[in-house]
Amino acid sequence: MATGSKPLRADAARNRDKLLAAATRAFGEHGLDAPLEQIARSAGVSIGTLYAHFPTRDAFVDAILPAQLAALDDLATKALAEPDPCRASPASSTDCLPYRPRTTDSATHSPGGCR
Repeated sequence: MATGSKPLRADAARNRDKLLAAATRAFGEHGLDAPLEQIARSAGVSIGTLYAHFPTRDAFVDAILPAQLAALDDLATKALAEPDPCRASPASSTDCLPYRPRTTDSATHSPGGCR
């Protein structure tokens, strides 16, 4: 929302939050090319509602990215504070970003044999 604009109505704010959650899941599972129609359907809103809140795919990324970068920063801070490199590895963490590939058990494939 732009600075100086009116706050969203409660229902519009709920729809925006549902769209952000659905987009985060969809982008995590299917990459940034996930169909916007699928995101709208998953959020339980119309495609028109999606475009009213996020007129472009880049608008979604711009809305989601700051929280994802903050999560990555937090993960890195925790990893740097951990003296055991196997426990510090993001590959063995359950706190990784939703964009992390989920097709393999990364803890068994991490460098150095950490499990």
